[in-house]
Amino acid sequence: MRKNNIMFLFAILCLLQLVSAATDNTKSLQVTLVSQTPDPATAGQNVELRFMAENLGGADINGIKIDFVPTFPFTKIAGEEYTKTISVLPGYYQGSNAMIFKFTAAVDRGAVEGTNQAKLNLAYDDISYSNYFDVDVSGQKFAQIIFIDKAVLIPGRLDTLKFTIKNVGSAPLKDLTFSWVNDDKIILPVGSDNTKYIKYIDVDESEDIEYQVIADTGADAGIYELALTLAYDDQLTGTEVTSETIAGVYVGGGTDFDIAFSESTTDSVSFTVANVGSNPATSVSVIVPQQQGWAVSGSNSAIIGNLNTGDYTVASFSLKQDSTGMAQRNMTRQSNLTRAAAQQNALRIQIAYTDTMGKRDTLEKTVAMSAQSDASQAQGIAGTATGTGYSDFRRMRQESFIEKYQNYIIGVGIILLLAAILVMRARYRKLKLIDPEAKFSDIFRKKSKIKAR
Repeated sequence: MRKNNIMFLFAILCLLQLVSAATDNTKSLQVTLVSQTPDPATAGQNVELRFMAENLGGADINGIKIDFVPTFPFTKIAGEEYTKTISVLPGYYQGSNAMIFKFTAAVDRGAVEGTNQAKLNLAYDDISYSNYFDVDVSGQKFAQIIFIDKAVLIPGRLDTLKFTIKNVGSAPLKDLTFSWVNDDKIILPVGSDNTKYIKYIDVDESEDIEYQVIADTGADAGIYELALTLAYDDQLTGTEVTSETIAGVYVGGGTDFDIAFSESTTDSVSFTVANVGSNPATSVSVIVPQQQGWAVSGSNSAIIGNLNTGDYTVASFSLKQDSTGMAQRNMTRQSNLTRAAAQQNALRIQIAYTDTMGKRDTLEKTVAMSAQSDASQAQGIAGTATGTGYSDFRRMRQESFIEKYQNYIIGVGIILLLAAILVMRARYRKLKLIDPEAKFSDIFRKKSKIKAR
């Protein structure tokens, strides 16, 4: 038994010697990634990769060539060396004796967060192959306030101000805080404070933030600055990243007007024009456009200058009702008297002005004209009572009366006609009793002639 154990040990020793002899004559190159700086690498920045080359065999390896191959998301940096040459790597050069070398590469800003692979091409003697190494990459965290939906605010009017925040980086954003402030205190939020919170924005996604705001009614027209602040947590460094920028919002713009009939004389009709909006208006003009039922003698526009908020002035025109329009309105009155009467007294007036942004705007208003003003216009502007204007006016009034009551007139005529027919029929029957040979036409003859026959 003892003899067998000795023989077994002897066989093992022989085998070890054979393995050792085989290893002594073997070349075995092994390259491993030792470290990366930073860890993880950040998209859009550089990363340093440190490698270790070991010879696990006993035979020396001569003329080793190692090339860094750029594969997404890793790219070369100008001025950096990406080929390493090891003239000789002695046998059993391992651990502390291993050869250390490094490459520095740029990480594309579009890199996907997670594990990415760096590629090395290895060659020695007649052998060549590629190795891949796992590199941890953290996506770039970057948010951008890409636009504000409203560039103009009307003083005193409640408006919605919307900000859009987009994640333009390559990693999700978490726990964002957005705020804005107008140092002039002309633009202020209503119903909430100026700070909003966003829990999460994924890559290439955006989030809308809305505020109800009002611009001060006493604000001068112009551009006002909004200071915008966006803060979010950087999970990689554990710090808060803050981005500050500014945006401009214009306070001012257009306004509104009110216009009403003021008075009429024998020469003109006057209207009161008031700026009832929140902004001043310059180069204001009042225009009576061409329309059915009304005619202007002379100029149809009046320049009244500038009107600040709350100011008013008077514009006058030589205005009269047009007979053609009157006749057409009277025809309409047959089907809808109420509507036609309203149209007869309605006058369209346009107000053109330049707003605080230098834009020319035009508003159209409808003014209710009183019956008294209609009569004075027809009498005073057209001429004397014997003139053509007055006779036209009187004829139109007469035509209006006939057309207004023509249905009643026709009805009465029909009733009278039926009554006449019944009377003549009764006379004819009575005549037949007296003279059986009498004809219907005999009822129109005198009674003496009938009796004589």
